[in-house]
Amino acid sequence: MRSRTIIRILMCFVFGVLFAGCASTSMPVPRALGAQYTAVGQKGWQDSVMKTIEPSGELNLNQALAQALLKNPELIAFSYDVRIAEARILQAGAFPDPTIQFEVEEYDHRGNGMDDAEVSYALGQVIELGGKRHWRTKVAIAQGALAGWSYESKRLEVFSETARLFMAVITAEKTLELTESTVDLAANTFRAVQGRVEAGKEPPFQASKASAELELTKIEQVDAKNALELAKRRLAAMWGSETPRFSSVSGDIDKITPVPSLDILRGKLSQNPNLARWDDEVAMRKATLASEKAKLIPDLQGVVGVQTYEEDGSDALKFGVKVNLPLFSRARGGIVAAGSKLAKAEENRKAAKITLVTDLAAAYADLATSHSKVMALRKKVIPAMEESFNAAQEGYRQGKFNFMDVLDAQRSLYKTRNASLGALLAYHAAVAEIQRITGTSIEELNKIQKETK
Repeated sequence: MRSRTIIRILMCFVFGVLFAGCASTSMPVPRALGAQYTAVGQKGWQDSVMKTIEPSGELNLNQALAQALLKNPELIAFSYDVRIAEARILQAGAFPDPTIQFEVEEYDHRGNGMDDAEVSYALGQVIELGGKRHWRTKVAIAQGALAGWSYESKRLEVFSETARLFMAVITAEKTLELTESTVDLAANTFRAVQGRVEAGKEPPFQASKASAELELTKIEQVDAKNALELAKRRLAAMWGSETPRFSSVSGDIDKITPVPSLDILRGKLSQNPNLARWDDEVAMRKATLASEKAKLIPDLQGVVGVQTYEEDGSDALKFGVKVNLPLFSRARGGIVAAGSKLAKAEENRKAAKITLVTDLAAAYADLATSHSKVMALRKKVIPAMEESFNAAQEGYRQGKFNFMDVLDAQRSLYKTRNASLGALLAYHAAVAEIQRITGTSIEELNKIQKETK
């Protein structure tokens, strides 16, 4: 009888363990923006990392984005959060550990040692009631989904920031080219002034002014070189590199596209992970509330075992049930707190949408303003300034204008060209921000606009 009873007990135990199911979470479906690139944490990303070598020489935007999405240190950290959440789901779905008990009674009764003792072996198991395990798992699954949304939000941020920093490097390269051409202009102007001074047509101090202007442009050239190195370092840092291996970047910063309507952009707000995550946030709060309510129902602790009577060698099955009386710890505070957090989540969802709408409106205003500025500078201002400078140079050679007219025209042309580069960078920064907020590329947004007309 003893052996059969013990076998039955062990079978019950194994049966319970096998039903301690597991669950897993997964990344949310990537937003359309950058979905063509493999990112850290996604399927097959380890193989992609092994095959991807940090580029040297000339770097293009596709290479920069691929590097950043695979190797960005912050994005890697977010991918570990998803793995942590998966582990917590497994833990939440587990049953409480069973207990094993060995007990000896009436030892050395009448001086007979173990001969008259009663020995018992028992297994105990807490049986959770009220759906505690179910709701605990629901909370963990929702937390896993939130970790996935945080990862996706960071992925879009890395994509957009990499694109912005890439354009910043192009701008820095163009600025250096501009300062170099300005140095050449200043040098030509100095030579022209020096010639007129030697010919007695200009006083000597004009040559000193031209020389000083030349030195100022050289200082600006040094500043531009330093700014370019810093911009390259910031870009390389997006894939965890302390020193950039690439020497230059290739891309068309002058390319701009029409500005899509604000209504088209608003229609894509649902793609933003910081807004989409709130369904899972509310689900988690609801599950937490249900979990707190389940604590009102006390659990059972079942015990089953075998008792052996050494006096006559007989066995007997023993079993029992223990339950806590919920007299003092009623979990009321936890229920109230969970209900308040649920209400807070609903309000935070509304606030998140308002914040996104406001951020989108600000980015749209920056995009429209910078687009208009680029077009005006490109079509009207820069051609006029170039014409003015050429006329001032020619007039100076002919003695019609003085040196200050040439210097003023030269400075104005430089400032205008520099302003054009700044406007282009502002335009691309606004594009990157809008793409991050909507989770959609600017090309796709313009395509949608054309289809709706």
